[in-house]
Amino acid sequence: MNVTSDRLPEHLARGLAPLYLLVGDEPLAAQEAGDAIRAAARAAGYTERTVHTAQGRYNWQGIFAGADNLSLFAERRLTEIRIPWGKPGVDGAKALEAYAAKLPADTLTLVSLPGIDRKTQQSRWFTALAKSALVVEARPVERAQLPGWIERRLARQGLCAERAALDFLADQVEGNLLAAQQEIDKLALLLPPGAVTLADVEHAVVDVSRLEADALQDALYAGDAARFAQVAKDLQDSGEAVPAILWQVASAVQLLLRLKLAQSNGESLTALMRTLWGRDKQRAPQIERALKRLSAAQIETALAELARVDRQAKGLERVGDPWDSLLRAAMTLAGGERRENRTR
Repeated sequence: MNVTSDRLPEHLARGLAPLYLLVGDEPLAAQEAGDAIRAAARAAGYTERTVHTAQGRYNWQGIFAGADNLSLFAERRLTEIRIPWGKPGVDGAKALEAYAAKLPADTLTLVSLPGIDRKTQQSRWFTALAKSALVVEARPVERAQLPGWIERRLARQGLCAERAALDFLADQVEGNLLAAQQEIDKLALLLPPGAVTLADVEHAVVDVSRLEADALQDALYAGDAARFAQVAKDLQDSGEAVPAILWQVASAVQLLLRLKLAQSNGESLTALMRTLWGRDKQRAPQIERALKRLSAAQIETALAELARVDRQAKGLERVGDPWDSLLRAAMTLAGGERRENRTR
């Protein structure tokens, strides 16, 4: 059975399938679908998780060995099989056919593939998996459907946008769902719940210039607190609102945390860099260095400080200044670099 990623929550609510086959090149749709399956599995008691990333000369027998050796303390396991290039090779094809023919007990399996061509869809290994799986398609959203997609996402944040605002946003993101979600998150930070006009959206989108936004994020990834402080001061002096700056900073820190946690779960840094999209893809070397320099604890501390900035900017926390808290978050992310400089 095939479902699109946006319909997946309905199926998960009715119960879990033993095998999910996640296929597609739309990064946000694939990420959210995978996260939804993992969350549902955890809620259902699949407490142990193993991840197999098939690339290079991969030993496919490891999948079967893992399936036969459940922990004594875990009744159920989530097994993820990731095939980044979409081609398992001869040995992999045979292994996947055998795996699909005899799915392991007490195991939920998630197989992730990029977009694949018709020939691959008709291969024996893919057909064997699809026969036993719920196939989840991570498709792009067509331009005609994008305003409706944005409208539903805004509604989750308590926002209701007029049609002109939805069309403006759809034109700005040019089909990039990650960029669309970032704009939605920004509007949720900047605006109170309720109606959203075209003027609101236009102001939010152009509130911080692209060069300034890039400079803030580049400084964060580089651990350059002095540069970050200078750009932030220039923005403050020019009358920019803290929430607009906060969105730029929070999106960078959230990306670092997501990648750091994925890395700690056994995913390779090289594979993670290939998941980057748009401007982040161009920054891959900076982001990779930041991930090596920072610990998960540092990133989480910075994110907690940014949550405080949000409360201060909205008047929910009256102690402290949001600009000072913003700089403290940047200093936290520069910590690894500063300690390294002192040892020289």
